Amino acid sequence: MRLTRSMISTAIALLIGIALPLTSAQPASARACSSMVNGSYKAYGTLSVHVRGTSCSTRKGHLTLSNDAHCCPQVWVKVERQLWGSYGWLTTHKQSAYTLWRSYAEIDTATVPSRPSDGDERFHACWAYGDPYGPEPGAASWNCAGWVD
Repeated sequence: MRLTRSMISTAIALLIGIALPLTSAQPASARACSSMVNGSYKAYGTLSVHVRGTSCSTRKGHLTLSNDAHCCPQVWVKVERQLWGSYGWLTTHKQSAYTLWRSYAEIDTATVPSRPSDGDERFHACWAYGDPYGPEPGAASWNCAGWVD
């Protein structure tokens, strides 16, 4: 069998397609397994949010509020997970939680999965003000930290 130029090009493309994800994959030890995910922290005066790794396979949003006894009756935190697909980034999981405003508060969301085997994924934590015991704020109300792996 004679190798043609197109067969060689196809073989090289296949090798690159297999080898590139293997060389760029982040090892589990480099992922956040039990602490704040690097690059996810965002402070807004006396309020801050970040993504925390709760295990090597889950993430949650965390909000800290300190030294501020006034403002809003309710504060929300959420974490979102997105996967890259043929139509761009798609939100696949979201968890949110709220607490009543007080001089000091810390609150975590429930967890969302982190499975790099699903494909390219990213996470971010957000916060918003809300009415006492009202529904979750609308999409335009959230203030979000940057996206992280």
